[in-house]
Amino acid sequence: MGEKSCSPSEDPCLVMSLKGHKKSVTDIAFNPDSSQFVSSSEDQTLMIWNANNNIRSYNFSGHTDIVTSVDFSNDGKLLASSSKDQTVRFWVPSVKGGTSAFKAHSSSVNCVKYSTDNSKIITASNDKSIKSWDVSKKQFLSSLLGHTNWVHCAQYSSDGNYIASAAEDHTVRVWDVKTSQCEHKFSTPNSSPTYVSIHTNNNTIAVAMNSGSVRVYDIRNKKLQQHYKLHSGASMCVCWHPTANYLLSCGQDGKIRIVDIMEGRPLYTLNGHNSAVQTCKFSKNGKFFVSGGEDQFIMVWKTNFIE
Repeated sequence: MGEKSCSPSEDPCLVMSLKGHKKSVTDIAFNPDSSQFVSSSEDQTLMIWNANNNIRSYNFSGHTDIVTSVDFSNDGKLLASSSKDQTVRFWVPSVKGGTSAFKAHSSSVNCVKYSTDNSKIITASNDKSIKSWDVSKKQFLSSLLGHTNWVHCAQYSSDGNYIASAAEDHTVRVWDVKTSQCEHKFSTPNSSPTYVSIHTNNNTIAVAMNSGSVRVYDIRNKKLQQHYKLHSGASMCVCWHPTANYLLSCGQDGKIRIVDIMEGRPLYTLNGHNSAVQTCKFSKNGKFFVSGGEDQFIMVWKTNFIE
């Protein structure tokens, strides 16, 4: 583990490199209430860290295959994780780390996300379906059917009205939560979307593509707004800054890119990982972001954006 100091009013810089996982890091999620964040890995574990120090708080085991995704509830009291073992697990982020699990799909579960009110989660799977679940009862609520290949990612809008999903069938779909019906389909014929992130205004979605591009779509007029070629390999993850003025992307080329959405141009290229960067997330206050790589490292970066 290494710590570095950053002076203010400079470019984004690396603060810490953290090593705990024995295999590739697959996902990261911040606790909305603190600088605490959780990582998931191909080593079948979850780890909780703090962006302000290099101490690993907790290590959770229970999945029997690669952990593909992890998410904090919006009150920070629960974690949900998904796995290739076809299950979703809930965890209490404490020393005892109480856990419960249920089988969610008939194939790998690639993504799990909480609704804003914490009452529901959605899961996306290689069985081509998206499912919603009641958190307190751990009961199935509904299926969103229409994708014709693996679903990599799905996310609730912050107002809870719709879900956006990205799949290997070369489509990004927008679903009505109340009816579970697909409202619109954005086709990406030359490339498959790998990840989707919804803007805080709930009108815009950013999509990472396996071509190395990031696309920004307007849901209201159903049009492509912006398109950036950012990586020489696939873009693995994309994340909005809380101000929604910046986009973070990471790729198989080992690079992290930051785009200024207002100016419509890439701002920074950051190097730190020595192989593919699988995930990148801004903290809830936007002062930090964290990246996780195939090299098993987790890197904490200070943004230094002048707002």
